[in-house]
Amino acid sequence: MFDARLIANEILHRAWAEQLEVTQIDMQKILYFLHGHHLLEHGQPLIKSEFEAWDFGPVQRSVYDAFKGFGDQPITELAQKLDPVKRLTSPFPKLVDNAAVATIERHLYKYLEIPSFALVDITHQPGTPWSRTIESAKSHVNVGMRIKNDLISTYFEGLKAA
Repeated sequence: MFDARLIANEILHRAWAEQLEVTQIDMQKILYFLHGHHLLEHGQPLIKSEFEAWDFGPVQRSVYDAFKGFGDQPITELAQKLDPVKRLTSPFPKLVDNAAVATIERHLYKYLEIPSFALVDITHQPGTPWSRTIESAKSHVNVGMRIKNDLISTYFEGLKAA
């Protein structure tokens, strides 16, 4: 399991190599889809923190915070990590985990081709983990609107069968 910002930086490196732009909305949805595929294919999370159900779909808060300064414009800088004691930022290392790299290589480029709000529409379909989390919150407390990995895994298992 990895820091979501490390995976986001890997997405940016690969998108920029193809001269493609990635916005915050794109990034959040692509992270979510890669995480789901990784859960299904490797039986473990790609990202160590849980996704949250926000208005425009699943969100990794640390990635949102890292890139919120770009608004709806393309992201042009990599996420940095902060040492809270020294109050210094530093770059994330390169992703070298074979399973994580394989998931990204297998699935990233198909999602980079989909327009931003089409990605949002996909996550908002009835029965998706996002929509089920939103619906459940109407009658059950879910502090932080966390989307559970077992819900994501079950959903992606259903996609595999379809």
